[in-house]
Amino acid sequence: MIEILRLKKSKTPLVLEVDVPPLCKPLLVGDPKGGVLKWVETPSKRNTVLTWGQECSIEESLARMVSMVIERGRVEGWGVEQPTLASAVERLQSLGIREVESREGIVFPKDPSFLGSMILIGDRLFPVLHNVRRGVCIVKP
Repeated sequence: MIEILRLKKSKTPLVLEVDVPPLCKPLLVGDPKGGVLKWVETPSKRNTVLTWGQECSIEESLARMVSMVIERGRVEGWGVEQPTLASAVERLQSLGIREVESREGIVFPKDPSFLGSMILIGDRLFPVLHNVRRGVCIVKP
């Protein structure tokens, strides 16, 4: 679902500056205040975002992403919740995402880089998630 990158560094940083696609906002990144993720509305002028290292699993970060996308999607009318698998696939295809996969009630692009990355350095996870507004559907019957 998400691109997983393992980087080897002599020292694990506290924060990373990561390049992001310029029009893929809002973004979810590692939260500096102890939460797993936080929203960033726009990237910097250089098309980068800061993400803080988290001491959590990829599964925990993905679960938090889904929860946050559902919550914000309801408030802002994103349409990420769909009543059937067919309608979820149709929604993503209408947004130009032709090749999709589904797992555990979540429909997402086959290309794992479309939604961003989870960067692993040492014992820390640095999430940088973009396109969540238009790249994820949750089937809620």
